[in-house]
Order: sequence, then structure tokens, then C-alpha cells
Amino acid sequence: MKYLVIVESPSKCKKIEKYLNDNDDLNIYEVVATMGHITELKSLENIDIKNNFTCKYELIEAKKKNTDAIKKKIKTVDEVIIACDADREGEGISYAICEFFKLSVTKTKRIIFNEITEQAILTAIKNPITINMNLVHAQQTRQILDLIVGFKVTPALWKFVSRNTEHSLSAGRCQTPALRVIYDNQNDINNSPGKQIYNTAGYFTNKNIPFILNKNYETEEEIVDFLEGATTFDHIYTCSQPTKSFRSQPEPFTTSKIQQTASNELHYSPKDTMKICQKLYEAGYITYMRTDSKKYSKEFIDSATSYIKHFYNENYINEKINDLCNNQKELREELKKEPQLENREEEKYKVKKATKKVAKESKVGEEKEVNQKIDAHEAIRPTDISLKELPEETDSKEKRLYKLIWSNTLESCMSKACYYMITASLSGYNNTKFSYTSEQIDFLGWKIIETKKQDDKEKESHYNYLQTLKQNTIMSYKKVISNVLLKDTKMHYTEAKLVNILEENGIGRPSTFSSIVEKIQEREYVKKQDVKGKEILCKDYELDENKEIFEIETKREFGNEKGKLVIQPLGIIVIEFLIKKFDELFNYDFTRQMEDDLDKISKGEKEWHEVCKICNEKIDTFIENLAYDKKIEIKIDDAHVYMIGKHGPVIKCLKDNSFKGIKKDLDIDMYKLENGGYKLEDLIVIEEKPSTTDKKHDGIVLGIYENESVILRKGKFGLYVTWGENSKTLKELGNRPIESIIFEEVEQILKNNEATGNNIVRKINENLSIRKSAKGDYIFFKTQKMKKPSFFNLTGINEDYKTCELDVLKSWIKDKYSVF
Repeated sequence: MKYLVIVESPSKCKKIEKYLNDNDDLNIYEVVATMGHITELKSLENIDIKNNFTCKYELIEAKKKNTDAIKKKIKTVDEVIIACDADREGEGISYAICEFFKLSVTKTKRIIFNEITEQAILTAIKNPITINMNLVHAQQTRQILDLIVGFKVTPALWKFVSRNTEHSLSAGRCQTPALRVIYDNQNDINNSPGKQIYNTAGYFTNKNIPFILNKNYETEEEIVDFLEGATTFDHIYTCSQPTKSFRSQPEPFTTSKIQQTASNELHYSPKDTMKICQKLYEAGYITYMRTDSKKYSKEFIDSATSYIKHFYNENYINEKINDLCNNQKELREELKKEPQLENREEEKYKVKKATKKVAKESKVGEEKEVNQKIDAHEAIRPTDISLKELPEETDSKEKRLYKLIWSNTLESCMSKACYYMITASLSGYNNTKFSYTSEQIDFLGWKIIETKKQDDKEKESHYNYLQTLKQNTIMSYKKVISNVLLKDTKMHYTEAKLVNILEENGIGRPSTFSSIVEKIQEREYVKKQDVKGKEILCKDYELDENKEIFEIETKREFGNEKGKLVIQPLGIIVIEFLIKKFDELFNYDFTRQMEDDLDKISKGEKEWHEVCKICNEKIDTFIENLAYDKKIEIKIDDAHVYMIGKHGPVIKCLKDNSFKGIKKDLDIDMYKLENGGYKLEDLIVIEEKPSTTDKKHDGIVLGIYENESVILRKGKFGLYVTWGENSKTLKELGNRPIESIIFEEVEQILKNNEATGNNIVRKINENLSIRKSAKGDYIFFKTQKMKKPSFFNLTGINEDYKTCELDVLKSWIKDKYSVF
């Protein structure tokens, strides 16, 4: 017998093939890859809405060569075994393989494994199952819903907002609610300017320990009164008896949790985290990375327990470690109830059919399927807990992420950390109290792994000292400092926080979180950037040991933020339009309901086409009720409005319908704009028109390029521009009216023209290079999918970008501009 095993990723092939054939001298297994999905729904025309949403899938053109090769191989083997990933998408691809290559859905073997190790692969090959059609229905329903929302709502954005050619506007079933999360947070920020308070600390004892006051005063009068009262007040010292305190071990990694932790601790984006996890999984280092399980297999629990006993001792084993083990009895009963263990008639598996027919299966076959599904329900963990670090030659980012996974996994299997805690206090004027908390480690537990920041050494050093001081005695202060703080302010979200909120609100699933976060940035609705705070003149106060009160004026910035997600003007216009016209479709409850329905479909508890019908009818109702009759415009004055043009924000002159470009690098406050806070001169460059009598300068000044005025002219052969001694024809713009042309579109043409020249300073990869221009060197970025390149400046790089290590340069570009 010869077997062909079909997987998704080509990087798995050699490893899986080796494991299978190492246990068989005949080398009867060959492994090939589909390289992901092989078929697609190209448009709404592929969905027969009136016939229970029957779908017509088409081969992805780029996969034709590969599918032709697989088709030839299928003819040379005795049996095909499908080994796609153990999730909905994997099940959908498995079904597509059967359909496309005309394999039996009910008889073709399907194997599931949670890790690419010899034991896992061999166990899977000995216990094959068949395709779970409930999961297929859930995957295809998700695909249909996404297509319906995208193809029906997105045209409304093009019609009423803009048909932007460079970054096409779009709406999405999960993308838009995610944008709404950022928008709602921005509204909270705008409505929470903050309140100034005085935070006070008294420095007592010979060690000058800062004791924090338990009350924040709000006015200068109140804090001055307090400090004056403190000069004559007797501060009585007390210290509590030590009490035990425990620090719980971290939970096992789910997909969302690893994205959040990697973002917070390693500064990896969710997208990068998932890419690295994919590589680690395919290399056999970690288990499957798309999961919402917080449990480990029994075999791994046994392995981790043995490891902890060997390198530490039994006291370090999590006292509830068995709770981390898959509850196989309950899971077994739950899985046995799933209809896919009963439905086995191929014709009933077709997506266009809604009926079900039950056919009995043997107990042995059912048990195999249950066992494999139990093994697939695991948190992200190392496949071998004894492998603490990856080989030296491994990519540094992969090594760091693996170490994070290894540490978190081992810590989750270890006991709690135990501390002794004391609170030292001093009575304060006006019924207040100064307090200082100190703690000492009793038992490290999971913290012995030392991946987390160690506890404050200074606090620990004060633990014994504070207990030696005499109780109920008067203690004099060394100084009391009261500084202005801003409370009740809101912060922008990090990528990690957004993932957390998506999970809490049921927006998307673990496998889609990173792509959702990435999508709203690709569309330029949201930008990851630093946020400059506001500067406030503060009056701080200090009381010294000589009982003198000093007033200290200082400028202090509040609200500085690094690497946060900030909604852009385009994002605000888009989400406000969608909320106004499609509110129910994109509210959090409806989005969660859709995800819950997909889960029910995957369990056979809901008819998939009914879910599609409800969503489709809702969208059609909203579209029918659209009331706009023109593009969204924001009034600037009686003669001008702000709108989104073909190439970005523009000012439209109502008198002649001409357009003027917005000032370059202007950070527009949409809330200020919508409330009439801008004047025309704030938004555009007011240029003096060149003399029409001077033929040398005849034309329209559009803007500045390479420190020269760009002058638009119309000649015998059409439009062209000049700047300094340079000129360029504008064939790309055709015969458009000269008044309708804005600087930004001309600037893009000039940059594109420049990019094609022999001006490469340093090539980074196929998509990235450093190039030179008259204004200086810049970063050029263009992928095969991009119609036009993007340009970035080199401001802020500390290294010599011409000679530094390529990895250093790549890392800097990626961190600053999120491209690579």
C-alpha cells in the first residue's frame, strides 16, 4: 500500500514524512501540501442565496500548478489521508480537498494531531477519523457571512464616504466592531480630561522610607492646610503582624493570552506572534497555536510533574495540577453527543443540503474519534518540557518567544509563591494615615523560574527593619512632598489590550484576532503611534524637617503614551457612518451572537443556512433604508467643506467644485473639525497665485516637492508639472480639469517615477530598500500585491543604515513602521 498524506503547510512535509517512514522500511508515505486554501468564493455571485445559500467554490488561480501536481500524485497511490490543521479552517480545507479531488467525504481518512512530534504523528495515523461536517458548515458559514457583509456594506462606504484607490475602504463583520472598540475608547478619552489632585508622601525613619498618604487633596488651599497642620501633629507609628500572602501562578497560554503577553513583554505584534508560533509549531517545538483551551494532556502533566520533581522538588508542584489536565471523562461525554459521530452518509454532507440522517457507527470508530479530539484540546505549550532553550542557530525572535512559552508553561504547573506581608502606618493630621507595605518571600514557588521581574528588593530590605521600630511612638518626618497628578483619565489601547477586549466581547475567535488588529491598521483607520501628552503648569509643595513649606512650580506632561492604537480621521468618518446606518449589524451583542451561532453550528445545534439568512436579511433592510444622497462632507465655512477624496482628505470649494489638498503631516482632530473648530487657513496652505503674465511661471502652484514649488500647467500635449529645473508629464491624469487636481496625487506620481530610477542605496529584501532622492535617503516599500509603493523617512535611526547589520535595520523599520 502507498499513501499520500495531504497537509496545509509545505514546511511540515519533510518532518511528518520522516516520522511516518522511519517506522516503516518500505517508505510508503509521501507528504504534500496544499499551501492553505485551494478554493474560494470570489463574489456574491458564487452564493445562491435563494437556494439555502448553496455555494459554488472556484479554484484559486495561484494554486492551479500545485493542485495539478497533487492530482497526479493521487493517481499513483492506494489511499489519501488528509492531515489539515485541527480547527475550523483546517476542516474546511479538508472538505475542499475531497470535493476538488473527488475523494469520498465519508471514507477518506482524516488525522488530527496537536503537535508535530513522532509520537503524536504515529498516534494520529493509527487512529484516523473522518471529516467533521459540522465544523465544515461552521467554517463555510463564517466565510459566507464575511462575504455578505463585505460585498454588501463596503459599496455603501465607497458611495457615501470615498472610493479611495490606494487604501480601499471596507467594512467587515469583525473588523468594524473592532474599529468601534477603538472609536468608543477615543470618545471615553475625549470625555475624560482628568482631574488634578495632590498625591502626598511622607518620608519617615532613618532610612527615609516613603509612606503614602491615604487621601488625595484637590485644591491648593486643602493641601496647604494639611501641610501646616502636619508641622505640629504627633505622628504615631504602628506596624502590623506579618500575614501570609500568595501570588498565583500564570494560566496556560491560549491564543489570545500569548498574543497579549508577547505584546507586553516582548513588544511583538499579534501578527508577528502568530507567525513565529506557526514556525515553532511546524518545527515541532510547540503545540498547535490556535486554541482557547487552558488545559494540558495527561501525558504532558505527567512529564511536567517529573521535570519539576527532578530539578526542584515536590513542594514546587502545583497543588491543583490535576485541574490543568483535560477532563477526559466530561470531554468524552460531550464529544460523543456531537452529531458528526453519527452522520456518515456522503450525500447528506453536501453543504447545499440542510437535512440530517443518522447512521450508526461502531463503538471502536467512535472511541478513536473522541480520543483524537481530546488530544487536540490543549493550551499552547512546548512539546518537550526538558528543552529549555532552542538551538543557538535559531532566529532570535523565535528563541525569545519559545522561552516565554516554556517559562509560562512550567510556571503554570508549579505551586503558588508565598510571602509574608506587613503594613507600617503613621497617623496623620485631619484623620489621615501614612502607610508603607513591605513583604518578604517565604517560598518562591513558580517565581523561581525568574522570567518575571523580581520583587522590589528595597521593600524586602525594609521588612525586618520596620518591625524593629518601637510601636506607638511619635515619629518625626524628614520631609513631606505633595505633587500634582491627573486622575480619572483614559488611555489609548495597546494591541494586546485590543486583543483582550475582542476576546471579552466575543469579536472574532483566537485564530482571527491578529488579522483583525492588522486589518484596521492596513486600512489606515487606526495607526499605532506615540501619543504626546498635554503640558500643565503644576504647583507642588514640600514640607521640610524645619517646618518650612515651599511652593514649587514645574511644568509636567500628562498622558504621554508609547506605541498605542489611535483612531485616524478616516477611521472616525467610516465608523460614524456605519454606526449611523448599520448600528445593529456592528454592535457588540450581535457580533457575539454571530460567533455563538458559529459555535452552535460546529456542534450541530443550529442550521447553518438559517444563520446566513438572518444576517443577509438584516443587511438588506439597512441598505434599503439608506437615506444619504451625497458623500459625507463636514462644513468648514460657507464656501468650503472637508471630505475624503480619491487620494485622501481634501477641502472642496463649493463655488466651483474644485479641491485643495490638506496641509502635509497635519494631525486633524476630528472632534474639533466636526464642531467647527478649524478655519480654512488651519487646514490648507494659502498660496499666492503666480502672475499669469509671467509665462515662465504661468500655471497653478500645487505645493512643495524637493524644496521647490510644484507648478501645474497645461501644454500642447496635455498636463505636466515643473519644479525647479525638473518637469514631468502627467499622462496618468488624462484630460481632467486642471482645477480638480490636488498636490497629493501629483506628489505620488513624482515619487513613483523616482522609485523606478537607479537610486537604490541598500537593498533589504524583495519589498524593502533604502533609496536616494534630492531631499535625502528614504525607505521604499512595495509588495507584489500593492498597486503603489509606500515611502518612509529615516528619522530616528541611531545606526548607520548604510553599513549596520541588516537585522538591526530590519528590526528598526519593523518596530517604527510595522513593515518588513
